[in-house]
Amino acid sequence: MAAATSTRATTVSVCYLLLMTLFSGRGGHAFSLMNYFCSNGSSYGMNTTYHTNVVTLLSSLSAKASGSAVGFANATVGTAPDQAYGLALCRGDINGSNCASCLSQAPDVAFGNCRGVRDVTIYYDRCLLRYSDKDFLAIPGDAGAQVQFGRNNDVNVTVDPGRFVALAADLVGALTGWAVQNSTAKFAAGVVTSGQGFPTTQSDLVHTIYGLVQCTPDQSPAACQACLDRLRDEMTTVFTGTAGGQFNGVWCNLRFEIFRFYDSSPVMNLAAPPAPPPPSPAGRNGNRTRSSGNAATVIAIVLGVLLAILATVFIIYFWRKGRSKQSELYQWTGGAEEDGDAGSLLFDLATIRRATANFAEENKLGHGGFGAVYKGFLPNGQQIAVKKLDKASGQGLKELRNELLLVAKLRHNNLAKLLGVCLKGGEKLLVYEYLPNRSLDTFLFAPDKRQLLDWETRYRIIYGTARGLLYLHEDSQIKIIHRDLKASNVLLDADMTPKISDFGLARLFSGDKTTTITSQVVGTLGYMAPEYAVLGHLSVKLDVYSFGVLVLEIVAGRRNTDACFESADDESGTLLSYVSHPTYDMNCQTSANNWDQSQTSKHVIYCDVDRQAWDLWSKGTPLESMDPSMDCQAPESEVLKCIHLGLLCVQENPADRPTMLDVLVMLHGHASSFPAPSKPAFAFAYGVLSSSRSYGVSGGPGTQLGGAAVPSVNGMSESEFQPR
Repeated sequence: MAAATSTRATTVSVCYLLLMTLFSGRGGHAFSLMNYFCSNGSSYGMNTTYHTNVVTLLSSLSAKASGSAVGFANATVGTAPDQAYGLALCRGDINGSNCASCLSQAPDVAFGNCRGVRDVTIYYDRCLLRYSDKDFLAIPGDAGAQVQFGRNNDVNVTVDPGRFVALAADLVGALTGWAVQNSTAKFAAGVVTSGQGFPTTQSDLVHTIYGLVQCTPDQSPAACQACLDRLRDEMTTVFTGTAGGQFNGVWCNLRFEIFRFYDSSPVMNLAAPPAPPPPSPAGRNGNRTRSSGNAATVIAIVLGVLLAILATVFIIYFWRKGRSKQSELYQWTGGAEEDGDAGSLLFDLATIRRATANFAEENKLGHGGFGAVYKGFLPNGQQIAVKKLDKASGQGLKELRNELLLVAKLRHNNLAKLLGVCLKGGEKLLVYEYLPNRSLDTFLFAPDKRQLLDWETRYRIIYGTARGLLYLHEDSQIKIIHRDLKASNVLLDADMTPKISDFGLARLFSGDKTTTITSQVVGTLGYMAPEYAVLGHLSVKLDVYSFGVLVLEIVAGRRNTDACFESADDESGTLLSYVSHPTYDMNCQTSANNWDQSQTSKHVIYCDVDRQAWDLWSKGTPLESMDPSMDCQAPESEVLKCIHLGLLCVQENPADRPTMLDVLVMLHGHASSFPAPSKPAFAFAYGVLSSSRSYGVSGGPGTQLGGAAVPSVNGMSESEFQPR
């Protein structure tokens, strides 16, 4: 199966490369990619109608924009639900040939970086392109449209940076007025010159600032003016100190630099007003006597010395205070934050207390094994979620330390964002972005909220979670196994975008090692793979197994362990066996063979998933496991694909499970090309481990397996708090 999956992945990759080559055209390296945005909305497969429509749309936009006098085009291709809407805009100072060459680069990002994403925006230095399955063209100049910014170089203004960016903003304001009144292309470029100049980190004086503004030509002058004014108002906040930057928006954009970056002649050449003179020192008067002049000199010297001493005292105080903070962080983390990522995230305790109203009970979001989670507001209005470690929780301290050291290095849209840490006053706090929809389990397992999760939202959550895991396993600078992926650890933002959270149990692994053995098994019952729970074998396939359980839960709308029960006839079952059964009569039985009953005084309930998991699948009725609250609105092919994919991920042999890269490729493909899954591994019932015969379990917990004792399961990891 692994070989087949590898072949499929290779074939898909080759197809992508060929497609990109077809679109690249000439000038493949002549245009700089400034930014791009892959929306976390619904996805599509590479052989679908929507994909075909996007390919046609990109070709059409390139041809129309390059042939337009203003370098602009919008278009739609196809019909709902696969209709694709698009817009292309080339910079107002390039010709049609360069416009076409610039837009020909877009498929590299569209089918590479943003592969399978339905809503994509791409910004090059000389053109931009957006396509979506939603009709964004209906609202030109939409104030709520996505805008991205970038600081374009590492040069900073060292003296009077506020005046520098204010001067750049004034240039942008003047260019905006010219573009909306005098240009059919809604484009203007210009320059402002300062006689005094601005010193920079390159030890030279910068006298000239170059600027450019542009709107889409289909906007009214008033709409263009408003769009650019919104961006201009943000310049002094975003770009203070930097010697260049740009705002990238679909409907309008601006850029300023200390070098000439545009091709046209400037429509404006402004002169900066002189800088205000420095305050005049206490001067001498021609009528003053020599003695008064001497007295003024003495006073100035004394004041200068006192100010120097005072400044030295303050510098030493703040230096020692900073050293104290870093020292405490160093001691707490064992020095592991040597790269400075964690050290740059220190919060003041007083700030956190004010933000949470001194950890008021009404701000409490929930409680977990390590302590409580609170919501709050920072002084700038940003809403946050604060993890507060219980002082008596030694293991929680270990989790919190682990989470800080790992998450400080991670940056991905499908991972919860760590804002900072506070280690003062005996408190150990982690500060996260606040996500208003909290966690997936609050929707998925609540009868009154489950109907809010339509199939499109569920599929988007599956896809986004897969992207987050792929980043952890393969794309981040450090490779991580999460070890506790479950619905309560998948958070949802305002747009229901999934974000993986809670890295307290996460484990680093080496890229050249596929499996390691751990002496302590931690995680949550029902989500742990058998080779890990029984033998302590740890690999990325543990997360794949947990992901498979999560996918089946999302499809069925219930917890894996919810279906595990004891009937009057000692029958029990799990969600995995439910996927294989049309009714709740799981027909499971008490295990008399796999565990030595004499090893425990507790009655052992065993869910024989190895024997029961395939009934619905083998009978050809797997859709009976689908959550009835979706009211048959879900596309059957996608539901079947997710069930098939989930079963592939929970196969007993870890070598048979796909990688997360394979999972993403499968989500873009058709289930007909998937390999047939083998039986799922096992399940947990009432805290007792049950395993299939392939692990040779013939005794109770602690039985020797292959010369090594079965690792114990750390029950502390069954967290109950409602995160963020």
